[in-house]
Amino acid sequence: MATFKEMQDRINLDYLNRTDLGNETKRAILRAIKHYEKERFWFNLTATALAIGTASTTVALPSDFLAMDFATVSNNGNTELMTMRSFDRIAYQNRSGASGMPAEICYWRDQLIFSPKPASATSITLHYTHSLPVLSADTDTNGFTSACEDLIVFRATFDILANVLRLGDVPTLSNIKNLEMEAFKMLQFGNDMRQGNGEQGAVVGSTHSQAPKTPHRPTGTGGT
Repeated sequence: MATFKEMQDRINLDYLNRTDLGNETKRAILRAIKHYEKERFWFNLTATALAIGTASTTVALPSDFLAMDFATVSNNGNTELMTMRSFDRIAYQNRSGASGMPAEICYWRDQLIFSPKPASATSITLHYTHSLPVLSADTDTNGFTSACEDLIVFRATFDILANVLRLGDVPTLSNIKNLEMEAFKMLQFGNDMRQGNGEQGAVVGSTHSQAPKTPHRPTGTGGT
């Protein structure tokens, strides 16, 4: 696992051959992480339970929230999958003020809105993509410094060459960009292997798996 400092050294010494870009390199690494942090990787997925009461149809988001994957609700000891809907649909259904077991949910303006409002206090478990701790000290690490070292290094190197040093050497820039894209491709492959996405064509996002697909039935077999 590379540290923040080790990534800086790799960029400055291996690719830029510069020792005077300390702060610029730090900022480029942080920008590279920001660029890729909303991608769903195995290391930035998490879940948390959110308590909900009977007086509201909204609940605040965790401070590290980036994107919702899916949500479940606790119903008499059972865990039930909630259906993700649009805000318009949820708002329309909540006009009546009816109570029951929350079954549908949406994201809207940094909060979760669900329908109907609960008849009794319960909890929603939110599964989501979250931001990782921001790198600051030289010894800091996170998922991007370990699993994505090559991706972040090449992205940050390209950023410095193109936007800090204003390098006009197109072949060099293209080579670094190709290295970034190759690193991203390999990372996606590893991510799909870990999350079992291959059967679905590596579609990103758990919400695509909520409803089972209709099995393929061969034609001409006489089945009904």
